[in-house]
Amino acid sequence: MIKKYGFIVKGENYTPDTHHSTLDSGFFFTKVVGVSTDEEAISAARDFVESGIEVIELCGGFGKESAEHLIAEVNTHVPIGYVFFSDTEQQKLTSFLSSPSA
Repeated sequence: MIKKYGFIVKGENYTPDTHHSTLDSGFFFTKVVGVSTDEEAISAARDFVESGIEVIELCGGFGKESAEHLIAEVNTHVPIGYVFFSDTEQQKLTSFLSSPSA
């Protein structure tokens, strides 16, 4: 059973030292860290591994190429996954991002 989970969010102007949070129920622990670059994400993932995080997930902002780069660089026994959108949901996201109000 997984008890320690890490999530890395990629967004403009996030800095890991400032943009981080934890949730702890006593049975399940989650650490969330915000990063702006792939290099910051690699460092955060390595920190997660060193601190005993058992599973790492990357937000959809990484995309497949960045996620695969991070996975190769961290090169750990800890599984690292990434969020992606189905084709239908990706169309919605693309439409939103191309609208003038986005």
